[in-house]
Amino acid sequence: MSRGSRPQRSLLAVVTVLTALAAACGGGDANPAAGSDAGFATMGMPGVPSPTRVGANLVFADVAIDGKTGGRLGVDTGAPIVLVDAGKFPGLTFTANQQRVTGDVTVGSMTIDDVPIVQKSFGGGMDPLNFAGLLGGDVMRQFMMRIDYAHPDRAFRLGMPPMEMATDGVETPGNSVGFTLQGGGLGRLDNGEVVAFVATRIPVDVMVEGVSHPFVLDTGASETTVRASLFDTITADGRAQLTGLPIMTVAGSSTATVTRVRTLTAAGATVSNPVVMTIGDTLLDGLAMEVDHPVDGLLGGNFLREFMVTVDYPQGVLQLQRYTTPPIADEFKRVGVELGLGGGAHHYVIARIYPRDLVVPYMSRGATDSSFLRARGMAVYGVPIFLREGQDSRAHGNDERITPKILEDGVELLWQMVLETAGGN
Repeated sequence: MSRGSRPQRSLLAVVTVLTALAAACGGGDANPAAGSDAGFATMGMPGVPSPTRVGANLVFADVAIDGKTGGRLGVDTGAPIVLVDAGKFPGLTFTANQQRVTGDVTVGSMTIDDVPIVQKSFGGGMDPLNFAGLLGGDVMRQFMMRIDYAHPDRAFRLGMPPMEMATDGVETPGNSVGFTLQGGGLGRLDNGEVVAFVATRIPVDVMVEGVSHPFVLDTGASETTVRASLFDTITADGRAQLTGLPIMTVAGSSTATVTRVRTLTAAGATVSNPVVMTIGDTLLDGLAMEVDHPVDGLLGGNFLREFMVTVDYPQGVLQLQRYTTPPIADEFKRVGVELGLGGGAHHYVIARIYPRDLVVPYMSRGATDSSFLRARGMAVYGVPIFLREGQDSRAHGNDERITPKILEDGVELLWQMVLETAGGN
């Protein structure tokens, strides 16, 4: 927690959003590869769940590249290509000066041969996850894939298993809608090389508070993202907004503005009071150019986490089976903070102790014992109770210290939170 010179500043937020790296240079029917089948050869048994971690509404799957393990790839229907940081896989050797390479990718018990891979080095912002890249649609489009947020240690499977077992805790049969893959085109890599990529975009009509808009399904987006003009329409009634929220994408850092909508509906399934954000229109404009029609948003993880999500690429069917008990808590609700519609949000104890500071959620880059509880479906959150003065960060240093006043305020805040959470007075 830090205090700045402005009257409202504290608990800076980091929400992870994984997006496609390649910028579309063209799309639609103009691309001769857009409708072609990837046709990868495979070996092993399909449909076996991969070991995974789930965080920020995203799924990170353990994979092997050319038999080398170590890193996790984000499962991202919004990425048209496979991105890999070879440095996260000890012993993996790719040509250093060649950004476009091929490798065998093992997911679960199935190996996919000669997958085109774009090399990209990622920073340490997601190191606790050992984030090593993205598993994109150019590979997944050959298979049925499933994301099961209720089982975060085995949340992803690729391919149809020999025998489909009944799944407890979800509605049957759920909701479904057909789709035809769109897009494809040309993308420019960091080194200037232009590459072709096939159609991978999954279009879906989304009702935002009862009004239909063209979206693209994006399992690599933490939050549902909307076009700036749509966001302005949503917030024209004066509902609460959170501005300046730092976010991270594979293309770099940015900021977002966040609010809640009353309902989002896709494939006939509705989620009430979810968060939506806007990060500007650059990404959506690129998608619209690629698919050759308007795109008003990305249907992201904060909507999808309410369902077991099955994408049957070969049949062109998206299935949403609602969980009887939601497995992931709303990341914008904490002990001490709620982003609400209008003026109905509660007044929490943090405002009593630090009345000049704005409280917003963020994702810690460190790791705690809560990971063991989250792996069993328990939502766990922390609240930093001690302010950091200015930019003076001494955490875990030899000279780590805080002032007596900050210690007193933090102890009082912790005491008040315990009383309020336990229902005391």
